[in-house]
Amino acid sequence: MKLSLLAPMAVVGALAACNAAEIGPSALPDDGKTAVFLTDAPFPFDRIERVDIHIDEIALSPQADTSEGLPTWVTVARPERTFNLLDLQNGTTALLGEADVPPGQYRAVRVRFDPDRSGMTDRDGGHPAIAWQAKGEVPSLFSLVEEPMAIDENGEDIVIDFDVGRSFLADSSTNGFIFIPFLRAITRAGSGGIEGTLVNAETGHPIPLAAVSIHYDFDTASALGPLVSTTRTDESGAFTASFLRPGRYTVLPEDLVRGTTGPTRDVRVEAGETVDAGDFEF
Repeated sequence: MKLSLLAPMAVVGALAACNAAEIGPSALPDDGKTAVFLTDAPFPFDRIERVDIHIDEIALSPQADTSEGLPTWVTVARPERTFNLLDLQNGTTALLGEADVPPGQYRAVRVRFDPDRSGMTDRDGGHPAIAWQAKGEVPSLFSLVEEPMAIDENGEDIVIDFDVGRSFLADSSTNGFIFIPFLRAITRAGSGGIEGTLVNAETGHPIPLAAVSIHYDFDTASALGPLVSTTRTDESGAFTASFLRPGRYTVLPEDLVRGTTGPTRDVRVEAGETVDAGDFEF
């Protein structure tokens, strides 16, 4: 999802209208506006057709600590729309809205959603139960902000990465899911990406709908670094992991059908660039 904010003034402005045509990596806001985008890492369960989240409001704060008192929040969008997070993969985003935002360093992002209008749909048309573990009529989610997001008078694009695979955990006791939200927020200009292709070494065919995890690279051969993001390949075996901070990462591919993990590869991500990690044959 894409959400645009205007940075030059301290007064919150009118929100831009959202429609289905705005879903896609090329849907960008006007110049001089700060944009907040929602994207997702792919959901790992083949039986799920849709993961719908109804988002009511997005707000930013210059204060990192949201637990004590009431931080200063700047509302940047009230989309009041339901989004299928599985439509948002491999760098695809959808616009959430626009507003004027005071220039400054922003350290917290709040997402208010409606669990009563959110849910899942499996491939048989069923709706698995979700334990939202949410309090209040309109619960708040808070995005991880690893570095303060700088917004100047020219505006900025902000992306909220909603990692479906890490946020919905399978609950074998109910055959449903437990919601433990994992969201990251980052500026588009300050992020880069990784792309590549998975290939079956035996057949030479691409590996579709495979899982790809991105880990921090701590220059150690003994263990993977912490998991940063997940994505999956399309029907042609290609993947793109987007909106990553500059730095070194380890790419770990996995063929879910064969239950086989491929070779890892270390890559360096630079801001504003998508590095080609090449083909992963296994």
